[in-house]
Amino acid sequence: MGCTSHDYVYIGAVNVFMDEELLKVIEAWRCRACNAVLAGERQMGIITSTEGILGTVSAGSGERWMLVARQGRGSLPPDATLVRTSPGLRIKVDSIEPGDSTLVVREDMSVVREVDEEPPKTVMVYDVLSVLKGYIDLSTWPPKVFTLQAGRRH
Repeated sequence: MGCTSHDYVYIGAVNVFMDEELLKVIEAWRCRACNAVLAGERQMGIITSTEGILGTVSAGSGERWMLVARQGRGSLPPDATLVRTSPGLRIKVDSIEPGDSTLVVREDMSVVREVDEEPPKTVMVYDVLSVLKGYIDLSTWPPKVFTLQAGRRH
């Protein structure tokens, strides 16, 4: 059930690093009334208060915010991007492995390659709410993920 006017409270951020260089910050807010989640992807530098905000996922809608991290090589640098997903959705990714370029979100929100329904090899997908209050370091593969949330391990 949605609100006519959301009352958001900040729930956390995940910092995306490449070694010691901070690349971007993924942030999330939750509505106190309806539990909808607002998320944004902030690049480094001077930005406005709403720059990078990508929108709201309503509670109970079947949608989620996912963080798609890709391995880099050559002219394709490692990166992590915030994506709005739902079961059956196809995610397009610039990837060093051709089979990882199109991913499919299953009913259980797991993600597989479209070509063979196997897990991707050069792409990792994380539920944003499970990695908040932490960081991801893209300098290793799979990325090093750390969160302060109790009981969460990656």
